[in-house]
Amino acid sequence: MRQKVIDQIKEKSKAAYSAIAHEFDQTRKEPWEEFSHFLAYTKHGGNVLDLGCGNGRMYDFLKQKKVQYLGIDNNSNLLECARNNFPEAKFQLDDMTDFNLAEEAFDNVFCIAAFHHVPGKKMRKQVVRNIHRSLKTNGILILTVWNLFQLKNIGKFLKMIIFWILHLSLRAAWNDVWIKWGAYPIKRYYHAFLPKELIRYFDSGKWKIEEFYFTKKGNRVSFLRSFNLVLITRKVQ
Repeated sequence: MRQKVIDQIKEKSKAAYSAIAHEFDQTRKEPWEEFSHFLAYTKHGGNVLDLGCGNGRMYDFLKQKKVQYLGIDNNSNLLECARNNFPEAKFQLDDMTDFNLAEEAFDNVFCIAAFHHVPGKKMRKQVVRNIHRSLKTNGILILTVWNLFQLKNIGKFLKMIIFWILHLSLRAAWNDVWIKWGAYPIKRYYHAFLPKELIRYFDSGKWKIEEFYFTKKGNRVSFLRSFNLVLITRKVQ
């Protein structure tokens, strides 16, 4: 995917989240059922980085562990919601593809329902490198992405496959889709990960996969029945 296309996708997605920020905030007040399992991997009193933090709800969940929290998002409207919701927490306007924080500063990195918004293999690899650099050795990354391989999205995939063929894969991957929020006309970009594709971003020499599973409303299910892919991995070097 060309850099110009990547930049265009990022700007369109940012504009979409700016438009829906306050309604989005109202739908993200409670933790998902999946979150409870993450506490076992979260260091009590540790330094935590929340990438793509949105309205900051992960802070509300993690504060029971008395963590030192930093939330990063590239959307100022969402960060306004986050700061209003949790004025005691620290939030920063930045992009997960190029943030520059201290090396080995964090015990945990969370990336919840955000990695699927990163366009292009090159940018996704850069995000993983950024996370690796920021985590302490033996630090834990907890990452989730949506499973978009559902019947309701068949039409979107067929349209994208045709687009992918016509543009010789230079402007999109076959499993890139655009999804609206309610009645808003602006669409958000998603990359629909297959399980093995997601795992390939985490080199076995640098990462140790602790758990990789699929969930639907908090229950572990098969991939084809799931709504989310959940990856918990440890930095080994």
